[in-house]
Amino acid sequence: MKKQRSIIMAGMLDVVLISSHLLYPLIFFASASVDPDNTYFSAAADIVIRHENQKCPKRRFSTFDLSNVSCDNGSIVAVATDFLAKFCPDLLEILARNDDRDRLIKIGRTVNSSLRYCEEVSSRETEGVSPPRSNGTEGEEIGNEVEADGALRRLVKECQMLAKILTKPTKVPTTRFGRTEIDMPIVNVGCMRFQQSWNRGGGVPVKSADQLAKDCQSNVVDILKHAINCGVTHIETAQMYGCSELQIGLALKQLFDEGFCRRDDLIIQTKGAVGSGTTKTSYKSSILEQLHGLGLEYVDLFAVHGLNTQDTYDLLFEQGEGNNLIEALQELRAEGRVKNVGFSTHGPAHVIKKAIETDSFDYVNLHYHFMGGGYTSAGDGDHTFEGNQENVRLARERDMGLFIISPFDKGGRLYAPSHLLRHLTLPQMEPLEYGCMWLWHHHDHAGFGRVHTIGVGAARPSDLDQAVIAAISSETQESKQSFGVVLKRIEERKRQILGEKWTKNWHLGLPNYSQCVFGGFQIGNIVWLFNCVQVYGVLDFAKERYATLLLNASNWDMKKTWKENVFSSPAFAWMPGTCYDENHDYSEELKDVPEENKLRVLEAMKFVHQWCSPENHRSNFEEKKQEDIDVPLEWQQAYDMRPNVAWPERS
Repeated sequence: MKKQRSIIMAGMLDVVLISSHLLYPLIFFASASVDPDNTYFSAAADIVIRHENQKCPKRRFSTFDLSNVSCDNGSIVAVATDFLAKFCPDLLEILARNDDRDRLIKIGRTVNSSLRYCEEVSSRETEGVSPPRSNGTEGEEIGNEVEADGALRRLVKECQMLAKILTKPTKVPTTRFGRTEIDMPIVNVGCMRFQQSWNRGGGVPVKSADQLAKDCQSNVVDILKHAINCGVTHIETAQMYGCSELQIGLALKQLFDEGFCRRDDLIIQTKGAVGSGTTKTSYKSSILEQLHGLGLEYVDLFAVHGLNTQDTYDLLFEQGEGNNLIEALQELRAEGRVKNVGFSTHGPAHVIKKAIETDSFDYVNLHYHFMGGGYTSAGDGDHTFEGNQENVRLARERDMGLFIISPFDKGGRLYAPSHLLRHLTLPQMEPLEYGCMWLWHHHDHAGFGRVHTIGVGAARPSDLDQAVIAAISSETQESKQSFGVVLKRIEERKRQILGEKWTKNWHLGLPNYSQCVFGGFQIGNIVWLFNCVQVYGVLDFAKERYATLLLNASNWDMKKTWKENVFSSPAFAWMPGTCYDENHDYSEELKDVPEENKLRVLEAMKFVHQWCSPENHRSNFEEKKQEDIDVPLEWQQAYDMRPNVAWPERS
């Protein structure tokens, strides 16, 4: 059996093109050889072997490249179908009845990834190469098959919970959203992944209902229905999300007309940006147009979208009484059109702190995740806090609602984790659940800053599943204990890989673009990416983030001032900074960095530039011999929970 498994598992992520009649076969396992100690592992391996041995055409696919995500997933679906037939037939029946291919693909990819990594590690161990081990719940080392079995056991448990949720939905927990007094679900549905178009660049913008594809709008309705059924009643969108507001408005009208829910059942948030030409009158008018597009008399939450720079802050607060844009929001709140005012930000930590300290906002949407202090603000901070840690503490001290943006994407691409990250969190939980638990229990492990809610950017109903399941079980003793085990394991790995001092002090004195007048270098952010790759193996995530810095650097004009460069591109304030320049002397930029850190900072920047520059981009599954692939196995992508290309990326 083990020899046969070895033959097929090196190509575990091959996609076999099989006919659609195999979508929901009920397979019986009379001949399955099951190891009583590793029941799930052995049974899953037998299932995969059966399908890999079919004589069908094969093709490779890379989940790092979105254009290939939509490739045929026939064998993945077949594996998931057989797996559910044995371990969770109730869910299989529900998915078959609803022709739900998305969830089958996700289940199949999870099964495949667990087995593939186990086999790859086993084959390397026979050659004397061993990756880092995860620890069991009692601290002992565990074998590869035991870890894979634990992952599959957990998958079965999630499938059983999902079957119950889809049959009789269970509501996620809620919490007081700071001084807004809103009873806020700890998960919300972010609405920037399901709209038909971004309405940017070329093409005809989508401005009316008759331009919408029926399938796209039906998907929006299905997402909202699934969310509301699960108690995820906070719906968050923005004017900048293309035709998102239009589609939400139409979907809400349908739900209200059908009696599916009432307006009072929902918490609606939208956001609107300001610019150099925005006046108090025009901003107020624009917000009222947004409400009209949503078909609503009021919104529960309205956020200034992109309070990212000092210039935006000045537009809100420093134009003089009668002209400050914040007054438009105060007037709308007094009129009952906006119930609570907040701000959303991708900005540097000091700008965010300044906005919080005005006491003009009831809540804040910011980036803050277990991999670091918060995406674009990572690397900012003083001797006590790094990134947005100080802002989390400060916001909670002022009783503001705390909404965490993009924990699964900007927080590490947790829907497509590396093998190493998954190895670190298993068998207790998948990386996405760990990311949730780290935030929901932040006040327990960090000692400050209760996080109220986290955003799930849903492109399809199934994108809500893992977060909803995690939320429902988040306060159970089992989940808390599992989280504690993984937290301890990851903290220990940080100390082992980075060292105690570097783990605590790596950010000291590091500037980001707002302090680098000469070239706008995002130094703190780059060093943060180095830490992320070293500790978690998230190379694809680092490449994705670094690509923006490379683009910004290519557009940077040394003949222009810092401010002219920063504001020459509207996107710069959202994804700021430039990449490492190997020809630049960084002595001036690193003058405040402790002497013992300077060499390592430079080495970290060089490392990120080497691995994340375009010439180093590689598909995880290129047609080449395994020994020729220079990306370590642990850094390669384990799976991708995007079963198809999201609507806004299709145009």
